[in-house]
Amino acid sequence: MITTKNNQFYELNYDRNKNRVYLRINNYWKSPETVPSYLSDWEKVIALTSPGFTLLADFRNMLTHPTSVKEIHEAVVNLLVKSKISYVAEVSPIDRIAVLQVSGVLKQIGRGSIKVADIVLGENILDQLINAEL
Repeated sequence: MITTKNNQFYELNYDRNKNRVYLRINNYWKSPETVPSYLSDWEKVIALTSPGFTLLADFRNMLTHPTSVKEIHEAVVNLLVKSKISYVAEVSPIDRIAVLQVSGVLKQIGRGSIKVADIVLGENILDQLINAEL
């Protein structure tokens, strides 16, 4: 596992064997300045991937973000679309408004985005989807 970033706001990792990116978002992001390297960290992790990679996104600890931060998430989604992502498994936030924010942004990917109850289920579903394609 390659860790691109791990701080109080997010963790971003890549598993080369599974060709899978792992994202965990934590806490409240007051503004884009709270996470100044978020977009560049995504660029670094995407550079490690191969086409058809998957994403397991853990949003359980995410709190509702202001509109200015939502724009950063939309920029990441644009990177994901351009990078040939195949599937996303999403563990939804506990914060109800954050659930709406995440859903709205991930719909823009236009690819297989699956809501899952927990990380283990997400991991298993992504593995099955990739194995079914082989």
